[in-house]
Amino acid sequence: MTASKTGSGPFYDRVAAVDTLRRAWEKVKANNGAAGGDGMTVARFALVAESMIQRLAGALRSGQYRPGPARRAFIPKKDGGLRPLDIPCVHDRVVQGAATLVLDPVLDKAFADSSFAYRRGRSVAQAVARIGSLRRQGFTHVVDGDIRAYFERIPHDRLITKLEQHVDDQAMVDLIWLWLETYSLTGRGVPQGAPISPLLANLYLDAVDDRIERAGVRLVRFADDFVLLAKTPASAEKALVEMTRLLAEEGLEIHPEKTRLVSFEEGFRFLGHVFVRSLIVREVQEEDIPDEDAIAAAERLLTEAEATRPAEGSDATAAPPRERSDPVFPVYVIEPGRRLEAKGARLRLVDDIGRIVDLPPGQIDRIELGPGTDATLEALELAAANAIEIDRVNGHGEVTGRYEDVGPERARRHLAQARTVLDPARRLALARTIVDARLRNQRALLRRLNRTRKDAEIAEACVVLNRTIRSLDTAADIDAAMGYEGAGAAAFWPAFGRCFPEPFRFGRRSRRPAPDAANLAVNVVCNMLARDVRAVVIRAGLHPGFGVLHETADGIDAAVHDLMEELRAPVAEACVAASFNRKALTADSFVLDVGTRLTRSGWAAVIRAYESWVAQPVRSPRSRRDVLWRALMLEQAYAYAEACEQGTPYRPYEMDY
Repeated sequence: MTASKTGSGPFYDRVAAVDTLRRAWEKVKANNGAAGGDGMTVARFALVAESMIQRLAGALRSGQYRPGPARRAFIPKKDGGLRPLDIPCVHDRVVQGAATLVLDPVLDKAFADSSFAYRRGRSVAQAVARIGSLRRQGFTHVVDGDIRAYFERIPHDRLITKLEQHVDDQAMVDLIWLWLETYSLTGRGVPQGAPISPLLANLYLDAVDDRIERAGVRLVRFADDFVLLAKTPASAEKALVEMTRLLAEEGLEIHPEKTRLVSFEEGFRFLGHVFVRSLIVREVQEEDIPDEDAIAAAERLLTEAEATRPAEGSDATAAPPRERSDPVFPVYVIEPGRRLEAKGARLRLVDDIGRIVDLPPGQIDRIELGPGTDATLEALELAAANAIEIDRVNGHGEVTGRYEDVGPERARRHLAQARTVLDPARRLALARTIVDARLRNQRALLRRLNRTRKDAEIAEACVVLNRTIRSLDTAADIDAAMGYEGAGAAAFWPAFGRCFPEPFRFGRRSRRPAPDAANLAVNVVCNMLARDVRAVVIRAGLHPGFGVLHETADGIDAAVHDLMEELRAPVAEACVAASFNRKALTADSFVLDVGTRLTRSGWAAVIRAYESWVAQPVRSPRSRRDVLWRALMLEQAYAYAEACEQGTPYRPYEMDY
C-alpha cells in the first residue's frame, strides 16, 4: 500500500507532526516562492497558514493527503538553453520541506566528503579550497565533467532502492514515490523546483562518489557538475572512462560537450572560479554561483521563473501514423440475416436480398458470426480446409461455438509446453514474467492517460503498481503471483475508470454481467483480443490449453490468457479508453434500459475502433522493427514457444510511456 493509505511510520509520523510542518512553512514563507499549479500564492497561504497546517497534518495522518498539480516553468541556462522547472503547490512545498527536515540529518551522514551541493555546513568555498589542496598534493590533471540532464534522468526505481537502504519506513518511502509519480510520467526524473529534490539527487549519486574515489582519483562534485583530479594524464583518462562506466550503470551519461581533460597549467573553470596553475580567481558574482541551501535554491528559482504552460500533448492513446493493413485479418458478420456460403474455392457473404461479397480465403484467419447470422455446412468445411476458424459470438462478444479443422499437430512443441507447466521452477519464472508485464503495461497506460489529467488518484495507483512490481520477485508460487496480479488490478481499475468522460466513468471492473457501458466495451474488446491471440497461438503450433499462470483445465484456453496479459493494457484497454474519449463510442452505442448491451451501430463502432487500433505500427521487442499488432502477437507466440522448447527467457512486450 502507499504512504497515503498506511499513514504511519517513524519518519512519516515526524513529517506529519504539526511542529515539523510549522518549521517547514517558515522556510517556504521566507523564500516567498511562486504559486504552484493550483494558483495558491505564499501570501494567500499565509492568511490561513495555521488552519492549513492542521489540515495537512490531519490529511497525512489519515491517509488523505494528495499532492496538487505542479506548474511547469522554464528558466534560462548559462549556455543559452532553458531549464525545466516544476513548481509544486505551496502546501506540497510545506510537506516536502518537512520531509527534508526529517530525512536530511539521516541521509547527509552517509554522503561522501566529495559532495558539496545542497548540504548544510558545506559551501562553494569549501569545494574550491579542496581543489586547491588536492593540486598542492600533486593532483594536477583534471576531468572537468558534467552529467547530461541529470535531474531529468534519475530512474525512480533505482532511487527508491537507494532510499530504502537508509529509510526503513514504507510510508515515508511511498510518500516520496507519490511525489515522483505526480511530477513525472516517465519513471524518471526528480522535479527541479521541489524542496525534496536536491536531497534525493545527492542520494542517488552517493554510491558513484564512493566508487570513483576507490579508483585512485579524487572527486569534487557540486550537484551534476564535477571535477576528477589525478596525478598523471593517463590516470585522468582512465578516471573519465571509469566515471562514464559508473554513471552508465546508474542509467546516466556524461555530457560529451561539457566534459574535457585539462590540467592546471591549461586552466579550467568550476563553480564560478578560474583555476590556473596555483591561482584561483573568482570569475562571477556570488549570486551567480549555485545556492548552497537546497530549499532556498529551489524557492528562489520559483520566484524568478517566468512560468509558461506546456503545449498540450495529444491524447495518451492517440494513434500513430497508419501503415498498410495486415494481409491476414478476421471477418466480422454482424448484420442479422447475412449468411456465409461456399462457391467453388471461395467463401462469400449473402444478405437477405441476394447481395454478395466474395471473401478470398488466403487473407482470412477467422470469421465471426454474430446473432441472427448463419453459415452453410459447405462454407464451414471450406473454411476448415483453409485453416480458417469460424466463431459463433453472442451479444457480449463471447464465443458460444467454434468450428475449426484440427490441422497438423505439433506434438514436440506441445510436449515442451507440458514440461514447462509441470516443472514448478520454470513455470513460476514464466508466470512471474507474465504478471510483471501485465503490471508494467497497466502502469504505462495510466501514465499515458494521466499526461494531461494530472489526477492525484491515478498517480497514487501508479505508486501501488510500483510497489507491487518490486515485490513480485518474492512470489513463492503461482497463487502468490496471481495475488500480485490481483493487487495490481485492484489499484488499476478504479484509476483507469477515472480516465473516461462522464457519464462513462466507473469504479470497479465487472466482466459479466457488465453493469455499465465502459465495462461492456472492455469485455467485448478483450474477447476480440482473445480470439486474435488464439489464432496466433494455433499458427505458432502451441497448445491453447496449456497455461503457466492460468490453470490448465478442460475448456479453458490457458495459454491464450497467458499471452494476452501483456497485451490487455496496450491493445484492449487503451483502445476502449480512446474510443470513449474520442467519442467513437457514445450513449447511442448502447442500450441501458434492461441490462447493458451494444446497439447494432455500437457493434460496428467497436469493430471499427479495434481494427483501427490493431492496424497501428508498434515496435517489436524481438526485431526492434515497427510491425502491426497482429504481427507482433505472432512474434510473441513464437517467442513463447521458444521459451518452452529451449528454456530461453521469454521477453514480453512492454509498453512505453
